[in-house]
Amino acid sequence: MQNLLDMGDHTGSGIWLSQLFDVGDDDCEIHFHWGRFLRTVRRDIRALAANRCYDMLERREEPVNMLDHD
Repeated sequence: MQNLLDMGDHTGSGIWLSQLFDVGDDDCEIHFHWGRFLRTVRRDIRALAANRCYDMLERREEPVNMLDHD
């Protein structure tokens, strides 16, 4: 199997919508843009990590609770 990071903007051939969902007679071929998908996922994961880090730092700045063993 080809490494997804080495794929171009889209797979060579499309996949059928019915392979993913029950679409009845409305089946059609779709093309998935792997490059765009992977860029978006990487960006969103980094943003989520930064937001969680910020939230954690904000919580650490709250008044100290003597029962908090951190």
